[in-house]
Amino acid sequence: MLKEQNTIIPFSCSTARLKTDSLFKLLFVILCLHISIYQLHAQKQPDSLVSFQIQDMAFGEVLENLYERFGIKVAFNASDPGFNKKVSYSKDQVTVLDLLNDLLDSEGYGYRKIGDQYNVYKSQIIEKQEDPEPVTVTTSQLPKDTVFIQNAVIKTDTLIVLDTIRQTDTLVIRDTIRIFVDKPVESRRGRIKELRKNLFSPDANRINGKSVELYYGRNYFNTDFKAGSAETAQLANLWNESLEPSFKMQHLGVRLNKCSNNWMFSASLTYLDFAQNFIHNRTIKTGGYYEMDTLDSYYSISGIDTTWFHVVDSAYVPLEESKYSYQTTNRIGMLHLGVDAAHLVGQLPGVRFYARAGLGLATVIYKKGFAFEPQAEYAVMDMKKLELSPLNFTFRLAFLARMRISDELDLVPEVSWQMHFNDLLKDYPITTKPSYPGISLGLVYYF
Repeated sequence: MLKEQNTIIPFSCSTARLKTDSLFKLLFVILCLHISIYQLHAQKQPDSLVSFQIQDMAFGEVLENLYERFGIKVAFNASDPGFNKKVSYSKDQVTVLDLLNDLLDSEGYGYRKIGDQYNVYKSQIIEKQEDPEPVTVTTSQLPKDTVFIQNAVIKTDTLIVLDTIRQTDTLVIRDTIRIFVDKPVESRRGRIKELRKNLFSPDANRINGKSVELYYGRNYFNTDFKAGSAETAQLANLWNESLEPSFKMQHLGVRLNKCSNNWMFSASLTYLDFAQNFIHNRTIKTGGYYEMDTLDSYYSISGIDTTWFHVVDSAYVPLEESKYSYQTTNRIGMLHLGVDAAHLVGQLPGVRFYARAGLGLATVIYKKGFAFEPQAEYAVMDMKKLELSPLNFTFRLAFLARMRISDELDLVPEVSWQMHFNDLLKDYPITTKPSYPGISLGLVYYF
C-alpha cells in the first residue's frame, strides 16, 4: 500500500524565475478574464440605472457610444442621413433600455431585438395596426378538458428595410462572319428556272412606288360624217367616200404613275396625229350644144309697117370633159392632256394586269389636206380654210399588262379605245365625233 507523502521543494532563484513565454501566457489569461467579467457586467447594465449626457453629437455616434459605455449592440443603416444629425441629450437615473427607447423615439426611430442585438428602423415604415378582434372561446357540452378556439388571431410584425442598388452596364459586341458555301453545278434547266424566279419576284416599287412611262402606239381611224338634213346628205356622202379607214393615226406620249397597292394613278401628255387618205375624183363637162349667131338683118316697108328680117346661123359646140383627181393624206395634230386611274385585275409571276379609265382634254395644233366647201357645188378647198373645234373633251378605256424585264424596268403593252365628246368640225353643215381603238407599247422606269 502506498502512503501519501508530502514533498517539500526548496525555494531558490532558479526555480522562482519564470520563463518569458509563460509570463505572456499568464497575462493573456488575465486579460481574457477581465474582458469576460466586463461583458458580464455590461450585459446587466440595461436593468440598472445610469446617467447619460451628450452635446452636439451625431445621432449615429450616440448609438455607437451606447455600446462603448453600456455594452448595448445597436445596428442601424449608416447611409440614412438621419443618423448624421447633430443631437443633444441628457438623462439621469434611467435604465439603459429606457434610455435607448427615449433616444430613438425622439428622432422617429424604433428597434427590434434579435438575439443580443437591437436593430433600429424608421417608425414610419411600420404602421401600427389596431388590435384584431378578441379571441372568442366557446365551450360545448363536451368534457371539460376539450376547448374550441374560434377566430384564431396570429399577430405578426414585419420589419421592412428597403435598400436597392441598381447598376447596369451594356456591352455590345458586333462581329460579321461571312460564310461562303460552294454549291454544286446545277443543270441548265435548273439555272433557267432559278433565273426566271429571281427575274419575276415581287418588287416594293411596283406595289407602292413612282414611275415614268414613255409609250408609242397607233390607232385605227375611220371618220363617220353625219348629215343634219336631207340637203346636206350629198356632202356627208362625199366626205365618207373620200376618206379611207387607216391605221396611220399615231400617238406618242409620256406618263407619270403613282402605285398604291392595287391602284395606279396617272397623268399623261400625248401627241395625237390623225391621218387619213383623202381620195376624190371629179369630172367637169362643157359643150354639147348649138350656139346661134345672127349674120345679117334687113327690113321691108309696106305702107306704114316695117318688117325686120334676121339672117341667123347656128354652130354646134362639142362636148368637153375635164377630170380632176385629189389624192393626199389629211392630217390633224393635237396635244392631249389626260388623267386616269387603273386597278389591278390579276397577276402572274412577273406580270401585273390592269384595267384603266380616264378623262382628257385635246387641243388642235395643226391641220393640212383637202376639204369640201359647204356650198351647193361642194368644191374642193384647202383644209386650212376649214375651222375646227379648238378644244375636245375625251374619254378613254384601256387594258394593259406590266411585264418585268429588270429591277427597274417594265415593258407595257396596251389596248385602248378613245372617244371625243365634241364635233371635230366647227360651224359646218355635217357633224362627226371621232372614236377609235388603238394599241401601244411602253417602257416604264421605277424611281
